[in-house]
Amino acid sequence: MIGERVKTAREQRVIHQAELARRLGCSVNALSMLEKNAITDPRASRIVGIAEVLGVSADYLLGLQEDAQTVPRVAKVSEAVTAPTPPAKRPRPRPAAPVN
Repeated sequence: MIGERVKTAREQRVIHQAELARRLGCSVNALSMLEKNAITDPRASRIVGIAEVLGVSADYLLGLQEDAQTVPRVAKVSEAVTAPTPPAKRPRPRPAAPVN
């Protein structure tokens, strides 16, 4: 089942549940339940996210592919290397109002 494949792939890459959960943006409890097959029908986006982080295909996680063929990791747009942005200019402080 999917949970066993997730756990196997995670352990082969020496990634702790907490680290995988952090990268996926889910709780450790949710990941643990998935690995124990307590969650039987995870969302497609969760499967794709796990596959990307672990470097395996979603087909492998779903049991449609026998071996954990490594998939080349494609950088997300947010991870793309961009030119550094210059620091924002600090606004000049306004002069203090006169005291009457």
